Amino acid sequence: MGNILNKLIIFVGTCWLLLIEFTPYEGIIAMAFAIAISGLLEYFNNDKLDKGLFFISLILSGFYVQFVFFLPLISYDLLRTKRQILTLLALIPYAIHINQFSSGTMGVLIAISVIVYLLKLRETNEKKLRDEYINQRDYLTEISISLEEKINELVSKQDVEVNLATLNERNRIAREIHDNVGHLLSSSILQIGAIIAVSKDQNTIKHLEVVKETLNEGMNSIRDSVHNLHDHSIDLYGEINKLLNNFTFCKTTLNYEITGDMPAKAKYAIIAIIKEALSNVIKHSNADLVSISLYEHPKLFQLIIYDNGNKKLNPDNFKGMGLESIKQRVASLNGIVNFDQSKGFKIFISFMKA
Repeated sequence: MGNILNKLIIFVGTCWLLLIEFTPYEGIIAMAFAIAISGLLEYFNNDKLDKGLFFISLILSGFYVQFVFFLPLISYDLLRTKRQILTLLALIPYAIHINQFSSGTMGVLIAISVIVYLLKLRETNEKKLRDEYINQRDYLTEISISLEEKINELVSKQDVEVNLATLNERNRIAREIHDNVGHLLSSSILQIGAIIAVSKDQNTIKHLEVVKETLNEGMNSIRDSVHNLHDHSIDLYGEINKLLNNFTFCKTTLNYEITGDMPAKAKYAIIAIIKEALSNVIKHSNADLVSISLYEHPKLFQLIIYDNGNKKLNPDNFKGMGLESIKQRVASLNGIVNFDQSKGFKIFISFMKA
């Protein structure tokens, strides 16, 4: 917008000066030419076009004095190119027609030329400052995004650590209940059973059997609670990482995108499937990379195990190599399993959420 405003100021000044020296009829063609040339230069913004139209203007100015007045306007666009020195050629038409100008007109033309240079210099500086501002803004935006990602990463890591601490505490409580309370109850049940065996008072035996039944119910309740605590305390991500850390056959990667809760049965199945798949890689593949990806979707879970080995397996072998075991485990989850060896070997498993 500032560029157009500068051109408008130059055009108005040169038109005013032209109309002082010539009638509107004598200057109308030069005005129209100047408007057309300036519009083309503004629209296309091309260095070669700038130079070409400038030379055309020089030639016309050499033959027709009216065109000399608009050389500052045409030179304005040339000043932004690497050929700024060419603008000095505008002095040639001035020298050719110097006898047709009054000293005042020549002075004003020189003043307009200086103003053109100053306006272009200001516009160039403004553009430079604007570009620097945009670059600085983009740089700060990138830093902000990077910091936000690091903060999210730290929060996520903290959540994982809290989750691990919670799972470890659940395991500890489960062990404490099993080792202490469970053993005490078992001992009490055995002692009551022994007392019942040697007691001869039927009334006492009846009461002891009620106590024994109550203790058995309590024992069963504790056993169920311990099992539930242990099932919920399975850290699937941690267990998969352990498997991969112990797998030294080739490089491994893990892409784990599970945020919700997964049934303990599914966790055990996934761990067993991954163990079997890694074992198959060692026995039957020449891969140098194994990737494991676990995704959670709104309705289902997906497990993808891929190795980049180039050994092709006979389809008949799909009934062996532990793949049948994988099929059975997926079937227990009412899931679907597919094997693909078009590029490496891929196991694709999906099963619905409970």
